[in-house]
Amino acid sequence: MIDFRKVAEEVDEAINILDSGDVPECLRRCERIVAELRKGKVVGEALVGLIEPFLIHADEYKLDERGFAEELREYLGMLRYALRQILGEEEVETQ
Repeated sequence: MIDFRKVAEEVDEAINILDSGDVPECLRRCERIVAELRKGKVVGEALVGLIEPFLIHADEYKLDERGFAEELREYLGMLRYALRQILGEEEVETQ
């Protein structure tokens, strides 16, 4: 069973790390998030699809680090929104 609250906290932390400019550490966090989400069959697999492509293509971030980081942040934001909806929480807008 997925601990959605734990995953939501990990996503928030990954976004903060990404905002600090540490893309490799953010990707390591994303690996942990994917592993946790894989514990669920249907919902987890659907959510994994939001960020797993970034792990598969992580080597490409060196080609356009800023673009890669911006897109990753966008998808982490979508994942955060989905998790908050599952938890029944309202999304808090962050910049």
